[in-house]
Amino acid sequence: MQLDRIHHAAIICADYAVSKRFYTEVLGLRVVAENYRAARDSHKLDLALPDGSQIELFSFPQAPARPTRPEAQGLRHLSFEVHDVQAAADELAAQGIAVEPLRTDEFTGRRFTFFADPDGLPLELYEAAPAEALDALLLKLEGALHLREVRASAVRLEELLDDDFHELGVSGTVWTRAAIVEALRGEAFSVRTMSDFRVLRMASDVALVTYRAHREAIPERPAADSLRSSLWKRRHGRWRMVFHQGTAL
Repeated sequence: MQLDRIHHAAIICADYAVSKRFYTEVLGLRVVAENYRAARDSHKLDLALPDGSQIELFSFPQAPARPTRPEAQGLRHLSFEVHDVQAAADELAAQGIAVEPLRTDEFTGRRFTFFADPDGLPLELYEAAPAEALDALLLKLEGALHLREVRASAVRLEELLDDDFHELGVSGTVWTRAAIVEALRGEAFSVRTMSDFRVLRMASDVALVTYRAHREAIPERPAADSLRSSLWKRRHGRWRMVFHQGTAL
């Protein structure tokens, strides 16, 4: 047997509405599906992280409380990777979530901390490996928006573009997130490459990206070069694009 990765972790909550709000609004997980099974009086909410891993949130009548201290055998906690543990912890604290003081893993040297969901389930924030520096991360995210498979996927685009996203196109057209997602679904795709990529950190959770873009020629249109700038903002530990502008060369 070859196991590829963990697909999901399942959680049983005491108050479905409270836990749904915590996982979707506080932690910012994306809702994949929501179902109610009347025969069992049970809700089931499928939630996804940006890498595709999922959490299943269940509610069952009269489910016994989870053991706390001393720690019981079995699943100990869930851990979420973030790029800046301190910033993510500060976001939680600002929303009234108690967060433990940051600690450093003695084996990896990476920072981590713990907090709890509404039912006391321990959740961990664990710092990403140093290789995922901000410049490299934003190059990866910006580059993803030039890929055919990403541009054709509403789900992938909505993960990368902020709810308040706006784009000022080369033609002068102003695009909202909904409009650009719809437009890209039917575009005649052409390969794009980036050069002179630069990142300017404006604040702890805001970064400006600038670069040159080259679009290869296709039967529907000629090749073109442009200057590009993007504003990225981190919300709930995730970087998403809030503004993009293109200027023809």
